[in-house]
Amino acid sequence: MTETENETKIRTPRQERSIKTKEAILQAAMKLFSEKGYHQTNTKEIAAAAGVSTGSFYSYYKDKRAVFLDSLTIYFQALLGRIETYLAEINFISMDKHKFMREVIDSLIYSHQVFTEFHKELQVMYHSDPEVKALMDEQFQLGRRRTLEYLMMTPEELKVDHVEAASIVVYESLNSVVDMLVFAPQNVDADQIKNELAKMLVNYLYK
Repeated sequence: MTETENETKIRTPRQERSIKTKEAILQAAMKLFSEKGYHQTNTKEIAAAAGVSTGSFYSYYKDKRAVFLDSLTIYFQALLGRIETYLAEINFISMDKHKFMREVIDSLIYSHQVFTEFHKELQVMYHSDPEVKALMDEQFQLGRRRTLEYLMMTPEELKVDHVEAASIVVYESLNSVVDMLVFAPQNVDADQIKNELAKMLVNYLYK
């Protein structure tokens, strides 16, 4: 079957059963990508883990890459959703800023640890797959915008000269240190590194 022929057979699920089947395929794929990585996972394994036939898999996705791209979107939504759920419960006027920053760091670390192999694959594919790069760049921009929105909730407490530039510094600092803690553990205790990062960001941002 050619790729064009396969694409014409891809269905858009409308009935509840079809929606659940596609969701099962997606969840199975994410689990396997997280455990084994993208390149070590094949469509037969995904179909088996989802409890469907290989033919059924191809009714919903044209190939492994297509389900990977869907998984990437879900991954970023889960990461952002976890942080935004926490932010929704915060009183930004009376919050303990150091504690808040630690919670953000811990949330990012948790999300990376749940999908460790998946995240490792993303780092490689970012440089080799233009579509993956475009999706990741879009999420990076969203993360920076969310960081800026958070900072603008209490502008009177900030001491930085340029809030938008500061939001990029904060976002990139968080991601860089979190990546290091998850993927390249250091000899220094991780909690000490997290505390120092939280302290550094709070002292940098606030009066």
